[in-house]
This record gives sequence, structure tokens and C-alpha cells, in this order.
Amino acid sequence: MDFNLGSVIKRLRTEQGVTQDALAEYLGISYQAVSKWETGTTLPDITLLPKLAVFFGVRIDELFSVDHEDELERIDAMLQRETMTDQNYAYAKRILDGILRESPKNVEVMKRYAKVYLAKTNTDLLTAGKMLEQAMEFAPLDEEIYSLYRSVRGGSEYKQHSDNDWFIRVCEPYARKYPQNIGLYRMLIEAMVSKKYFDRAEELLGAVKFTGENKYMKEVFSGDIALAKGDEAKAKEIWNSVPKNDWLGQYEAGERFNRLNEYERAIECFNNAYDAQSAPRKMDMMYSLAFLYKKLGRFGEAKKEWELIAKTLISDYGMDEEDNDITWAKDEIAQLERLLSGK
Repeated sequence: MDFNLGSVIKRLRTEQGVTQDALAEYLGISYQAVSKWETGTTLPDITLLPKLAVFFGVRIDELFSVDHEDELERIDAMLQRETMTDQNYAYAKRILDGILRESPKNVEVMKRYAKVYLAKTNTDLLTAGKMLEQAMEFAPLDEEIYSLYRSVRGGSEYKQHSDNDWFIRVCEPYARKYPQNIGLYRMLIEAMVSKKYFDRAEELLGAVKFTGENKYMKEVFSGDIALAKGDEAKAKEIWNSVPKNDWLGQYEAGERFNRLNEYERAIECFNNAYDAQSAPRKMDMMYSLAFLYKKLGRFGEAKKEWELIAKTLISDYGMDEEDNDITWAKDEIAQLERLLSGK
């Protein structure tokens, strides 16, 4: 880490438009002393650090610079484990603004900026959206940008903020220009179906070629369109046409049967999805099964599923007994054992 206190003082002073004379007058010292700090000739007396922090509106520890990687790790930690307080928000914004001044096309910083806005108590979604629109121009194949943008501008769990029309309008041109961006096609089709733009969804669905693990997503989305049009029988027929050995198609079909309360068919699809994979296996269908069994009161089967989850995490991903996901599985198993014993 770089603990160059003088360079931090100079950066804060210039960012805030403060002269060396003004800072020196506030501290009761000469401007030459400030100049010596900023050139690294001397260091401020430790007793001046609290006044420096108050003057610049930062915490004392923020006077000691760290490199950008460490600063970004600190912001990531805030996003994962801390509330985005006004103080944390001000810190993150200052750091990210500084990095973007140095590197205005830094997409990773733009994405973090959007996450910071989303985490803020009074989220400024408009600013987050504009930031992500810039990021799209610089990295049009980065699926996370579009996922974040839908959270800011689209539907999903953030429908109260805006709706899918805006997401469709801004992002559809990128899908047309970059047809290899399968993740974006999926999000757009979901958004169009939610808005009942069936013709547009079908046209877009016909314009993309799903390959690899997405091979049968066309069938999955065709079923979604049929269901949204009110033809449940046709939707089920389409989902049932997905081959048993296609893990993603089976998983997605299982989720849809689950939402229709077709639980036995959902269970069959989830098991097909697990069996169709080789290590390292995706875990989504296993968690879906565990939660579904518990919902149905089939606690013994739910317990076995959580045991399989723990076993797979260890065998396929090399996790140990102290890992959070393993601990979660153990807690669920213990709870289910209590339910089975009637305690």
C-alpha cells in the first residue's frame, strides 16, 4: 500500500479548490509547511491530523492513501457487508470519481458505481442508469451491465422505480448489433413478454440462434409466450418437448412447472437437470428441489437433497466443512431433522 500522506493532502486540496495559503491559515502554520508536505519533504505533525480530516470532510484513515485495487476492495466490502451510509457513500463516490477522472472508460468502476447508487438509502437511479449507458458503449458484450441496467431501469424486483419499456428501448439495439449476446436476448425477451409485446418477442426470438447450454432456451421462451397469451396447455406441451439430457432446458422448464403448481413434473425436471450434468454441476436445481420438498412437507426428501447439496459442494467445488454454503446446508438439515422428529 502507498501511505503517501502528502500526495493525499494535495489531491484533496486541489479537488476542493483550496489554496495552500487557505489550508495553512486554517491550521495556523505557514504555506511553506504545506508545500513541504505535498512534495514529501516533511510530514504533518500527528496532532494536526484531526484538523486536516475535519477541514477536508474525511475520516483520519482516509488521509492515508491506498492503491486503487485496495480502495475498490474496500468498496466491495461495503457493498457486501455494510449499510451504504451517507459517509460510506461519500467515500465510495469520491474514490470512484477519482478513478474515472484518470480512466474514463473503466467499465469495472462504472459497474461498481451503479451498485453503490443502488445500495444507497436514497438511490439515485437516474445517475446509475446514465453511468451504465456509458458502460454499454465501452463494453457492449458485458452481460452484467445489462443486468444492472434492468435493475435500474427495467422490471424485475425494481418495478416500482421504472418499467421494462425503458430497458427494451435502450438495450434492444445492442442485441440487434451483437447477436452473440445471448444473456441480453434472454433479458429482452423476458421484458417483452412481461409487457405483452408478443409479436416483438417472437420476432426477437426468431432472430437469435441459441447454442451450447442455451440450445433449448427458444423452446422455453416460446412456452412463456404461449402462457402469457393464455394458452397454458400449449406452454406445457412446448416445455415437455425439451430433451431430458439438456440440463438448462430441464431446469428452466422445472421452474415454470413449479410456478404453475405442477409439482411432480417440476421435481422430475429438476432431477433430470441434475442427472444431465457432469462435475462441476450447477446447484440451482438442487436448491429448488430442497425448497420445494420442504414446501410440500416432504421433509425426509428435503433432508436428502440438502445432504446431496453439501456432498456436491465438497466433491465438485472443493469446499470444506467451515464454508458458509456447507454451514447453511447443515443448518437446514438440522432443522429438517427437528421437523421429522416432531420437536
